[in-house]
Amino acid sequence: MKTPLFSLFALTLGLGSAWCQNEKPGSTPAGKTDKPEPAYITALEDSAAAYVQAFNKGDSKAIADLFLPDGEMVLLSGAVLRGREAIKEHYDEVFGDNENATASYESGAARLLTNGVAIEDAEMSFTDPSGEVSVHPYTAVHIKQKDGSWLLARVRDVSGDFAQPTEKLRALEWLIGDWVIQIEDSDTWISFDWSKDGPYIDARALTEKADVQSTAATLRIGWDALKNGFVSWSFDSLGGYNYSEWASTGDHSYLLKTRGVTADGESLSSTQIVALAPSGEFFTWTKRDQIIDGEVTPDISLNVVKRPPAPKTMVSGARK
Repeated sequence: MKTPLFSLFALTLGLGSAWCQNEKPGSTPAGKTDKPEPAYITALEDSAAAYVQAFNKGDSKAIADLFLPDGEMVLLSGAVLRGREAIKEHYDEVFGDNENATASYESGAARLLTNGVAIEDAEMSFTDPSGEVSVHPYTAVHIKQKDGSWLLARVRDVSGDFAQPTEKLRALEWLIGDWVIQIEDSDTWISFDWSKDGPYIDARALTEKADVQSTAATLRIGWDALKNGFVSWSFDSLGGYNYSEWASTGDHSYLLKTRGVTADGESLSSTQIVALAPSGEFFTWTKRDQIIDGEVTPDISLNVVKRPPAPKTMVSGARK
């Protein structure tokens, strides 16, 4: 079993902007401070920059060299990596099996136990290539060296993913905006926007077809912390509804398992695939294996095209 992707970034340990920020008021006795002096902060930021450079190059040795020779890294699984060679071998495997992600700091606080030992507790987020965000807390022990630099004695992933639903939804931010599906003699207009009612993405759709009454539908997408994935609910103006569970299959690509009921009371189920094109100008929507009231319907694949913003007009010299 692979270790959590967070272990890719645990080495940064708040060595930069998270260091000594967000210290809780009242945590230090009056007249005392446990925050490092500016010179310490500069040294730690230099260490952070060295890590970022090494990570972006996929340089496992440079990452391992940020540790003491006998430094330890405790993964979320409980496995302990001891010594630079073990840490290097771990990152050799990680860089060979995973695409790079982007890390950023959420919050952090540090204290000096002595002039040469610092303890840090912080949170860090990372975004994988598909856009999904995770937030993880960690604890690190830093040891000052004779030359003024700092090396890592021990790093521990404290617990699992703490990202809030709003952060998770950033992976679907590309949906926000107006889209259109045009097939034969019908047009479907879809608008996605951030919900005003909570951590969701809401959408409204309208289908217009010649000589047929227009139909509308609503959609809401949210994050299910129990299932650890996106879910969505949709309702149409005729009285039908469905529920979908999403699973990421790659970069901005998702597989949806859908079930619901038509307006006529017939059960339905299907597998859907939503995949954004590299250009970002359209996404494909494929529906397959759809069964309505026990009968299999033909598969269908459509392009959903991004609509540019409506042009602004001039009224009485003012732009509207």
